[in-house]
Order: sequence, then C-alpha cells, then structure tokens
Amino acid sequence: MPKDKRRVAQILVLVLFISAEGCIARKNAAAPVPAPSGYQGLLGNDTSRLQESLFKDHQEVLSNEDIQRILTARITLEDRLRLAVLNLNPRFASSQMISDLESQNSQRLLQALRSSAQLTEVRMMPTLLIPEKRTVPYLREAAARFQADLLLVYTTRVQAFRQDRFIGADEVRAGCIVESVLLDVRTGIVTHTAQSAEGIAAKKSPSDLNFSETVAKAQSEASGKALLKLADAVVEYLKELRQ
Repeated sequence: MPKDKRRVAQILVLVLFISAEGCIARKNAAAPVPAPSGYQGLLGNDTSRLQESLFKDHQEVLSNEDIQRILTARITLEDRLRLAVLNLNPRFASSQMISDLESQNSQRLLQALRSSAQLTEVRMMPTLLIPEKRTVPYLREAAARFQADLLLVYTTRVQAFRQDRFIGADEVRAGCIVESVLLDVRTGIVTHTAQSAEGIAAKKSPSDLNFSETVAKAQSEASGKALLKLADAVVEYLKELRQ
C-alpha cells in the first residue's frame, strides 16, 4: 500500500476509536448511579424524601430509632419517690454570715420540696458524687448511684445594682433568676422545667462589715425567695401528676 494511503487509513481508525470512546462515556454519564445499599432504607420507596438523618455525628449520641422512641414514650412518675437536688453553680461565700445564709436557703428549699405528698425522700446530692463532666448522662449516673428516682438540677444567676437615681449611696437592689430541670433518672427524660425570679432592695446596716457584705446579703435573700418559688412550681407539678 502506498505510504500516503496507509497514513490516511491510520487516521481514519484513530478517529473511529475516539468517537466510540465518546459514545461510551456519554452512555455511562446518562445512566443513573444506584444508591449504595446502606442508603436504600434511608430513602424508602420515595427517593425524593429522606426518612432519617444522614449526619453520622448526630447518630453517635442518639440513633434515629432512639429519638423516635423517646418522642413517643409515655412517662409516668407515680412510683418516683426519692428526689436528689443539685445546685450546679453554688456561690462562693465571702464570710461566715453569707455561708450561713446560703445553707439556710438550701435547707428551706429541701423543706419546701418535702411538702410534696408524692416524695418520701428529698436530699442534696453529695459533693463527692458530683461528676466532673456535668452532662445529663453523667448526672443521671450519679443520681442512680445515690438511689434517687428523680434529680432536680438548678442554677442561679444573681445581680446587684447600685447606680440608680432612686437608690441611695448605701442602698442596693439585688435580683436572682433560678432555672431548673427535673430529670427522671430511670428513663433519662427531662419531665419538667421551671424558672423563677426575685428582686429585693436592701440598705447597709450597722452590723455589716462593709457594703460588699450588704450586697452579698441582698443577693442571698433574693436567691432564697427565688428558690422557694421554684420549689412551689415543682411541688405543684408533682401534685398534678397524682390527680
């Protein structure tokens, strides 16, 4: 075969080969990619609507089945008789007087909670049992070791105001907000939440060492009143469960 004709034939073969490769690539691109077998259960029969979360980091804590079971569970507390109480952020006492006031607030809180006809035992959570990681799973485990059916966890936020046109130089207004959650230890479900607030005005007395002690006393008094409101809310909730 002449040299020029052989070169033309080689070019034609190369062109046909490239065309065939292009057709195969277009065919593969047009074909739908089947979903992995593990995702068929997520999509269900309707592939346009997801049935479960695709975020694996969410499922490391609770699976979708667990969340569904939690949301549909019916919790009854008739046999929950022992209550443990935990203050997540106890205040630092700057003097013996303030320490005594804080202890009185805690005792009044326990006494108010014990007025519930459902509860047979109300105790403060021992300091040695408080976990370093104060998350729900660790708190639940600590309450279980304490043989408590319910765990009441609360936090307090206190403030004091001195600069006000209606407040004298030796007067202070203190406020406290208390928030709580009531945890069913057996199921890990938060069954009740509450929030209370209280504010008072106080004036420096001759027995106060300094104005800072006046402020601390006012804050303790506001905290005590807010805690009593919180206890009343919990007792009322438990009372409604028995009706």
